[in-house]
Amino acid sequence: MKYRFEKFGGIVASEAPPFLAFVDRQFMRELGVGESPLWEGEEVVGLLRAPTEVHMAITNTCPVGCAHCYMNAGEPDADELDTEGIKAALKALAEFGVFHVALGGGEALARPDLFEVAAYAREVGLVPNLTVSGVLLTPELAAKMTAFGQVNVSVDGVGEKYAVYRGKDLFAQADCAIDMLLAAGVPTGINCVLGRENFDSIRELFSYAVEKGVNEIEFLRHKPAGRGAQSHEVQRMTFEQHVALTPLLAQLSKEHGISAKIDCSFIPMLCWHNPPVEYLEGTATYGCEAGNVLLGARSDGQVSGCSFLRHEGLSVFDLPDVWETDPYLQRLRSWPERAPEPCCSCPYLQVCRGGCRAVAEFLTGDPDAPDPDCPRVVQFNQNQD
Repeated sequence: MKYRFEKFGGIVASEAPPFLAFVDRQFMRELGVGESPLWEGEEVVGLLRAPTEVHMAITNTCPVGCAHCYMNAGEPDADELDTEGIKAALKALAEFGVFHVALGGGEALARPDLFEVAAYAREVGLVPNLTVSGVLLTPELAAKMTAFGQVNVSVDGVGEKYAVYRGKDLFAQADCAIDMLLAAGVPTGINCVLGRENFDSIRELFSYAVEKGVNEIEFLRHKPAGRGAQSHEVQRMTFEQHVALTPLLAQLSKEHGISAKIDCSFIPMLCWHNPPVEYLEGTATYGCEAGNVLLGARSDGQVSGCSFLRHEGLSVFDLPDVWETDPYLQRLRSWPERAPEPCCSCPYLQVCRGGCRAVAEFLTGDPDAPDPDCPRVVQFNQNQD
């Protein structure tokens, strides 16, 4: 078990069973880890000492070239870190207090040092997870994937639906990759980019997940980043789909016994259904925590609030010195203090935090605008007309 002191108490992480929990001061005392000078003030969450997770694209190289790729992957970044550079970045994150690194790309398997990098992450105390397309996977490589806490394969639909955003049919390769990973005993899930055209195939994807025996499906909102910006306005989900999403996933998850996760950009849609605020806070369910709980990092070491936001010249090696003071990070964190209506009057403001910053800026031109796809925002704007 790994832990980190925070003002409110601490964060506790485990791999068996896998969990990450925000706990109060008394719970930390009962763990026998001692006292912390951080506990002198009020017991509030606020700014964390470090993110809990960093999404790190260790290469921008990718042989697939999906039409909706938020990284605009294909060719390597001009200043991609070599093996020692990636290791130095991972060591810096571990010493900073990060728990998990979600490795990806591009296609992470395009890096011949992937497993050396994963082993080093373990060595310095990070849990590495991985997302792959599956196109480069072999049985020999799958057997090495036990180095990761979890490996998810990108599948946006079953059969011909796979190509709905990717522009090419690689379903057979992804399907085979899942089989290889499961045969190797690797905890395996599915990442599904969800938009207007594949919403109606969600049920079919659950059936497929049960048939294959994966442990989760994570649904990711179609983002207007990279090449995805070119199609976002026509591929973004409709108001009706956004409203229907949460109850549909809850129903299908219960029916099929498969864990269904949503990324933080879908939290406004969850909050539309009025779940108890106390429950959301107690389960660490949050919307945009870019620059606090989460960071994104490119293969050259440049850092942004999340993988879908622009980089502002901040390096992973800078973080310990500028974490509390960097103006870019401070602006992301302080959004609730500047929130306009309807967000400033919303009971979920501190949970949702205005929805997705990347979507808001793309659709409105204003990075501080509320997420225009939030059902409450849609309803508010309609009432203003």
